[in-house]
Amino acid sequence: MGYPHAPHPRETQVLSTYFGDAEARTLAGWRARGGYAALEKALGMEPVEVQNVVKDSGLRGRGGAGFPTGVKWSFMKPDGKQHYLCCNADESEPGTFKDREIMRWTPHAVVEGVAMGAYAIYATVGYIYVRGEYTEPIAQLEQAVKDAYGAGILGENAMGTGKTVHVHVHRGAGAYICGEETALMNSLEGRRGNPRIKPPFPAVAGLFAQPTTINNVESLVAATHIVVNGAEWYKQFGRPDNPKSTGTKLFSVCGNVTRPGNYEMAMGFPFGEFLWDVCGGAPNGREIKAVIPGGSSVPILTPDECRTAVMDYEGMVAAGSMLGSGGVIVMDDRQDMVRQIARLARFYAHESCAQCSQCREGTAWTTKILERIRDGNGTAQDLDTLLAIADGMTGKTICVLSDSCATPVVSGLKKFRHEFEAKLKASPNVVSFAEAQQASQRAQRGGSSMAARVAASMGQ
Repeated sequence: MGYPHAPHPRETQVLSTYFGDAEARTLAGWRARGGYAALEKALGMEPVEVQNVVKDSGLRGRGGAGFPTGVKWSFMKPDGKQHYLCCNADESEPGTFKDREIMRWTPHAVVEGVAMGAYAIYATVGYIYVRGEYTEPIAQLEQAVKDAYGAGILGENAMGTGKTVHVHVHRGAGAYICGEETALMNSLEGRRGNPRIKPPFPAVAGLFAQPTTINNVESLVAATHIVVNGAEWYKQFGRPDNPKSTGTKLFSVCGNVTRPGNYEMAMGFPFGEFLWDVCGGAPNGREIKAVIPGGSSVPILTPDECRTAVMDYEGMVAAGSMLGSGGVIVMDDRQDMVRQIARLARFYAHESCAQCSQCREGTAWTTKILERIRDGNGTAQDLDTLLAIADGMTGKTICVLSDSCATPVVSGLKKFRHEFEAKLKASPNVVSFAEAQQASQRAQRGGSSMAARVAASMGQ
């Protein structure tokens, strides 16, 4: 879906109001639309007051983890140290492309959010770490920063307040792992983008060993609207019975869907209505087979689970998945689930930094086994082996990349096991694990040539 286009009538536009509006990209255009009012208001407040209004709004981090933004800001105290704010714009989760559109169409909103967030955490320097492939957003951001310095919005006397706020744009190399907060900081320091062991947490020793806060693009831009309009205004968006998920959220929709694109929805919107009514369901009258609702690293949902789910943090957990980054990947009834899950596993194997053996070996072996099953050369034992490897990859590494690989594998095996088993049945060497064990025992006792062949096919 390109811009400009008419928003869907059921969208709630806050962050996406000016998507497709070329004038909003310029400094004059952004100011004419109310831009930099939030920064000006925040600079007239104490940092702790800015923290509190964002904390009261219930805004949670939109990068995937969902940690409350205001609470994260409150970890930073005026201790006399150099503080840093890092805007995580390394949007590399497959199926997620919402931050790209925020940066493309409203780059000054990002600059304003970073400057305001930096002030709120007692920092004088903010970095925008952008994925290297995002060439157009990078150009837009660099121009916006240049114009903001030229107008006195940034610098040693930001907006004439006597307060210092600097913002820099940093182009990453395009590695998935650099979206992890500690790997991002390593990359910013000019080192290999490997995750760090925590503790210490970034709020204690982050970028250049100084107290640091990392926020997602969408979180920082949402915070500017909260400072201007107030916490109660933001809390009106969402389910009345769920104060833990407030506001609006951008959802990126791709795959086998009639109307792909970015949609801004109020938290708590029914997921089934979103998929079938707003996005039009699967194209050409086909049926939806599976949906990954929060980027490629969260559990897969079936159509029945989608129909009863709601689009907020708690609603997706209740449905058996996670809200994640809001990247919705739709697969229709033509898709081979073994092939799709193998593709995801190969992505994570490629992007592993190889620091932890569970991730380095686990993602590689998961990929090899899945591709063997995909090609009709799998064995019945492979399914149990995949689950055992996934268990060894979950919660046992420095970061969650290996968990991200294991999660869709486990949920895929649980919900689409019949497709995996059908692949096994297609293999000329397939026998059940119990049959293979019996054949192996017979072969060891000098049994039939058939038993020996079966045992050989199992590598025994």
